[in-house]
Amino acid sequence: MRDRQAEIETAGARAVVVVCQNEAAVRAHFARDPMPFPIAIDRERIVARAFGVYALLGLDSINIARPATFVIDAGGVIRLSFAARTQFQRLPIEAILTELRAPARPAATRP
Repeated sequence: MRDRQAEIETAGARAVVVVCQNEAAVRAHFARDPMPFPIAIDRERIVARAFGVYALLGLDSINIARPATFVIDAGGVIRLSFAARTQFQRLPIEAILTELRAPARPAATRP
């Protein structure tokens, strides 16, 4: 995503990275490998739980948040969501850009 930051911004969007790790480790990592996006630390996994990507136990993990991508519009509606099945799976940037470039859709009406 970092290589496509200009396209994300041109589409009128902002990327935010949410990391569920120790603050010192996160700061050290991004000091070595800076990101052009804001970084939020969710050490208590509150955001991960709210978005349904927290896993206490898995075949390949204990107490983690799965990699995930959410495209949320200005009205707070989730237009695209992706939650990985493994730690190494990612949503292709083209899928994100396609959604960002799509015409705005009206929010679903509630009965």
